[in-house]
Amino acid sequence: MKRFWILVIITFIGFSVQAQSGTLRTVEIQTNGVSEKCKNIMMENVPQWKGVKQCSYDMKTSKLTVVYDSSKTNPDAIRQGIGKLGFNGDSVKADATAREKLPTCCKQTKKNSGCGGCPQHGCGSH
Repeated sequence: MKRFWILVIITFIGFSVQAQSGTLRTVEIQTNGVSEKCKNIMMENVPQWKGVKQCSYDMKTSKLTVVYDSSKTNPDAIRQGIGKLGFNGDSVKADATAREKLPTCCKQTKKNSGCGGCPQHGCGSH
């Protein structure tokens, strides 16, 4: 009988720990980043947000893939954060004030971003 209660307690503790840590989920968010500098801005900021475990950015598609703890954040909060950085995140539009502060290359559209690298703005090569 003692073993039974020990097993029940261990099981309960296991479920409690799992509930507290949440579940890791992945979301892919379409952004309007166009340059290496845009990628760097997102990669320097997004991993610092509460609940974000890791992220990666695909330059070809301008998609940001984020692995997050669902007990601490959600896709809408991540999209809102991207907007506050000055970029669109799916249907969430970029904050206009933040967008104005971005380097010139990050304000371009994908088809018009061929500025040749614009090192004067810190953009690096496209």
